[in-house]
Amino acid sequence: MSELEWAEREKRLTRIRRVSAFMKWAVTFILLILVVLGLVITIGIALPNDLMIGAEETFDVADTERMLGDIPQVQRIGISVLAAIAFGLVLAVGWNIRQVFKRFQRMEFFSPKTLANVFAFGIWLIVFAVFDLISDPIGSIILTYDFPPGQRTVDVSLDGGEIFFFVLGALMLLFGWILREAALIADENQQFI
Repeated sequence: MSELEWAEREKRLTRIRRVSAFMKWAVTFILLILVVLGLVITIGIALPNDLMIGAEETFDVADTERMLGDIPQVQRIGISVLAAIAFGLVLAVGWNIRQVFKRFQRMEFFSPKTLANVFAFGIWLIVFAVFDLISDPIGSIILTYDFPPGQRTVDVSLDGGEIFFFVLGALMLLFGWILREAALIADENQQFI
């Protein structure tokens, strides 16, 4: 490798380290905001008050909308559990992508931990897509459970969000498998040298 090629390679690696470090901290900051927002929303739905989310605020699941104060406490707790699960899944996705950036910052492109984080990122995206798909029917049942029979609803919907997260999750799984194969090939090549 010539000195010019070596210098170009070092520039690329430095750029990868810098962007990865920036993204690691950006994702960390976003995760902290999501934790606070998740707690406020989850607690605010379960226990509406004037400090966080007022009882006069409306809440909707799929096509059903109600004021929080009109929803019985048990049902609000059920809806807040759904919200907590959704935030937990988003945090799991975010944590794994943060770990990928952290490993890239350390130049660990083909380490088992990097591959595990890429794979986990894909799995959590798929889990989130499936949860997002089933949360609307479950949420609509919980939200209208106190209505008289015949007025209760079950809303089932499929939108671009679920499809996007499912496809992106599958892509990340595939990317993780490809990285694993590349790591095995690189390891075999090192053994021949």
